[in-house]
This record gives sequence, C-alpha cells and structure tokens, in this order.
Amino acid sequence: MQPQLPLGRWALFRNGEFFRLWGIGAMSSTIRWLEMLAIGVVVFDLTGSPFQVALMSILRMLPLAFFGALVGALAERLNHRKMLVSGIVVMIGVSAVLATLSKTGHIQLWHIAVGVFVSGMFWVLDYSVRKTLLGAAVDGDSVGHAMSLDTVSNNGTRMLGPILGGMFLQWVGLTGVYVFAAVGYIGAILCALSLSSAIGGSGQKGRGVISAISQSLPLLKSHPLLAGILMVTVVFNLWGFPFISMIPVIGKEILVLNSFYVGLLMGAEGCGALIGALLIAGAGQPRHYRRLYISGLGLYLVMAIMFSQSTSSVGSGACLLLVGLGVAAFASMQSTLILLTAPAEARSLMMGLLAMCIGMAPIGFLHIGLLADWLGAPTAIAVLATEGLVALWWVLRRWPSLW
Repeated sequence: MQPQLPLGRWALFRNGEFFRLWGIGAMSSTIRWLEMLAIGVVVFDLTGSPFQVALMSILRMLPLAFFGALVGALAERLNHRKMLVSGIVVMIGVSAVLATLSKTGHIQLWHIAVGVFVSGMFWVLDYSVRKTLLGAAVDGDSVGHAMSLDTVSNNGTRMLGPILGGMFLQWVGLTGVYVFAAVGYIGAILCALSLSSAIGGSGQKGRGVISAISQSLPLLKSHPLLAGILMVTVVFNLWGFPFISMIPVIGKEILVLNSFYVGLLMGAEGCGALIGALLIAGAGQPRHYRRLYISGLGLYLVMAIMFSQSTSSVGSGACLLLVGLGVAAFASMQSTLILLTAPAEARSLMMGLLAMCIGMAPIGFLHIGLLADWLGAPTAIAVLATEGLVALWWVLRRWPSLW
C-alpha cells in the first residue's frame, strides 16, 4: 500500500504561501533533473567522453561553491521575493534563447555549457532564498514537516524529470527540452509574483556582506552540530552525488540502452527517492532526524558500489531504487537540520553555507570524470563511493553527536 501522509502534513497545503513556494520548487526541480539527464546523453553522444559529461555537472555545481555563502549573506540584506522573481525571469530568457538556437540548428556545446552554469546560479537561490522563505511560511513546529513535503516533491521530480528528458530526446530532441524548461519557469514566475513574503533586509546596519560571512565561523564554533551537519553534506557532494553523472554513460555504454530507457533507468533512483520521502514525511520523528541523515548517506554509498558492478538493466534499476531510498533520508534531513539548529537570525546565512558545501561537488565530478576516462565508469563509481564510506566514518568519529 502506498504510504499516506498524516493530515497534519497535508494541511500545510492550505497555507497559500507555502503552496506557492512548494510549487516553484517542484517546477524548477523537474526542469533541473530533466536537463541533467538530457544534457548528459547529448554531450556523451557528441563527444563520447565521460569526462565531458562530468564537466557539465561541474559547471552546474560551481556557482554553489563560489556564490553560496555570498548569496546567503546578500539574502540577509535584500528582499527575498524580488531575488527569487529576478532569478526566474533570467531562467525564462536563457531557456528561450537555447530553445531558439537548438531549433535553428545553431546551438553549440559552449551554449549548452553557459546555460548549465546559469542554471547553477539559480540553484543557489533555491537554497538561500526559496527554502528560507519556505521555513518562514510555517510555524516553528512545522518546519520539519514543510521540508519533508518539499523533499517529497523534489524526489518525485528526480523520477519525473529524467523520464521526461529521455522522452523529449527520443521523440522531440533538445529543442523540446528547452521549450519545456521555458514553460515551466513561466509557471514558476506566476507563483512567485503572488508571494506575500518579503523577508530580508534585516541585516545589521553597517555590516557588509564579507563581514556577515566572516561571522559564520564563530557561529559554527559555538554550534558544533551545525559544523558536523555541513561536513556530512560535503561528504555526500564530494563522494556520493557525482556518481549520478555516470548513469547516462553506464546506460549507453554498458547496458546499451536508448535515450528513453536511460531516462527510465535514472528515473528508478527518483522512484526510490519518492517512496523514501513519503515514508519519512509520514512517519519521521524529530528524534530520528540525525540518524536518518547519516544512515541515508551510508545506504546511498553502498548501493552506488553495487550499481557499479551490475551488468543487467533490472539489477541496475534495483540498485538505483535503493540509492533513491538513501538519498531521500539524507536530503529530507539536510535543510531541516540546518533550519532547526541554526539561530533564527542566521538561517539565510547558514543555508548559504549549506549551498557552498553542496558546491564542493565539482571536485567530486572532476574526480569521477578523470577516473572514468582512465579506468572506466564502473570502476570509477566503485572507487568514489568507497572513499565516501571512509570519509563518513571519519566525520562520525569527529562529531559523534551526529548519531
């Protein structure tokens, strides 16, 4: 039987502000995962290089590393609603331009790369602005429920996005991918324009952005659990998440699947993530949050190793289903633990630091891309995930309160 969410969780959808912010996240996440699959397949077909595929993921994640803390600090001083609206307007324009270039046959690899980088810039706003607004739209006792519901939709799009991406590539082409993105962002802007929340601009007078960032270091020292939570995120993004970029390579090269079936394969991870997120949203208790966070990452890494050794489509899909369960537990708790642990006045800044930690992923993508070119994608995944298990063990020894 499909897990049901308690009425208390569903009741949050009666909150119009929460519902609109949730909808923006669902639409932008669908587009992100659709593009991640579609662009991975297109780049591999054009270049035949796993490293070039990983490079696109690097470009998507770089803004999180370079601008996460900066945008988090700016968000303390600027109007959140205006920042979100501006970001969506830019994404509508970029998607429309790329769709036009693709339709006219003038699109080149560097055009795709620029679009990926700008999409990464918008991803920074999702953490520093949208999620902060989401937490502010509900009362303090409902933050965990709000983040769980947001994760349910995000993980659902991990399944929906790749499947749509595979369908568009197989039957419409890259133009359809960018047209869908433009239409989706138009839907997001309609939600954003009707938001009433306008938090931000409450930073101390005279305190600059650099000063705000520098003040995060004493905060982490006084709240060691925050530091531990962020370090687990670093482990995931250096040694866990990058393996996703190799799924199109495995699907094409090892399993010999067409674009549609590669999308279904990647969608298996999203299916597991959706099931896991529903279970956690329905039954997760605050006393379990930290253990869910850690055990989810552990399951993710172990099943990534199993996936790397599979040579059948069914076995690979089953492994990715369990990978999805792991990432659901991890992702559901990531923002929740930050928002519950950080002082209220520092939430935007801490979410910016979280985005910066997520932005460490380009190093992992570079690592797996070089390994895949040298040793092949299956061995690269196994090596990366094994390193991740060792790193997770070290973090737990350094911050035992995480467990």
